Amino acid sequence: VYAAAGRYVLAGRDSTSLRALCERLRMRLLARMQSGPLVRKGIPEALVLGWRADVDRAVSDGFRDAGIAHLLAVSGLHVGLVAWMVGGLLVWLGDDRRGRTLKGVCRLVAVWGFALLTGLAPSTLRAALMFSLFIVSDIAGRRTERLNLLAAAAIAMLLADPMLLYDVGWRLSFSAVGGILLAMPAIVRLDRWIGRPAALSTAATLATLPVVLCTFHRFPVYFLILNVLLVPYAWVLLALSFLYLLVPGTATAAVLDAVLTAVEWIAAGVRQLPGAVVENIGAESWQVAVSAVVALLVLSLPRIVLAARRSADKRPVDRGLALGGKEGIGL
Repeated sequence: VYAAAGRYVLAGRDSTSLRALCERLRMRLLARMQSGPLVRKGIPEALVLGWRADVDRAVSDGFRDAGIAHLLAVSGLHVGLVAWMVGGLLVWLGDDRRGRTLKGVCRLVAVWGFALLTGLAPSTLRAALMFSLFIVSDIAGRRTERLNLLAAAAIAMLLADPMLLYDVGWRLSFSAVGGILLAMPAIVRLDRWIGRPAALSTAATLATLPVVLCTFHRFPVYFLILNVLLVPYAWVLLALSFLYLLVPGTATAAVLDAVLTAVEWIAAGVRQLPGAVVENIGAESWQVAVSAVVALLVLSLPRIVLAARRSADKRPVDRGLALGGKEGIGL
């Protein structure tokens, strides 16, 4: 980024390792995207290859202040979209054991190939691990509690690198997914009103609020507006970016540039609204802890209510009260 070509050398890298091979492939694909006719190159490069060096600072700040910075960071949203698109392309295989196995293997290859190409950031690695566990359980035909999958991914990553516990991206990633899983009953209800992607993003934002306040000391007020308008169509932007990577022609560049222009225009418009960002938020340790507890209770409340209703429905009824009349009184 900062040194001219020929002014630096790569040191300490194993040129024969899988990661080095993937990095060289990533650089070739990056050069392919950069050589194409696309005008706004930064966002597609960030989405497909995890390369954010070409994202304009004003665009990055606009996305951050509008509350949609997660669209630029390769995370569970993008890994999930990749798995979903592969599954959609292979829907013709059916849902029997053989079809599930073939689709699962293809989705695993796509997920880990995407993770390797984007640099294996903690958020991407977490998403790849979790989706892999979910795909394997689907192949086996077993329903697994997804919070257990999240915990398994966290344990595996911390065993490999305990210092990830102090990585902001790691904490944001696991907080977001944990919030989504806790709030899933509410998300199912909100799906009817604002759409599932917007509901997912709202839950993730609430869950990551304590980490954001403690680390960045700022909060985007109108994040829900952008998440309702843009997040449901994030798969379109990702699919177009992949298409441009495969076919970097004038037609694909024109369509992608038009979509990117609209997204940037909407983000900039929301950023200009009065009071769009609350900055310089002073958060003490006890305040962060209280906000974390409040967020946890808010996200878990629908799940707790649902569990209480199910428990009440399964509660045994006294036979005498149920029968009524003389027989009931006698019993």
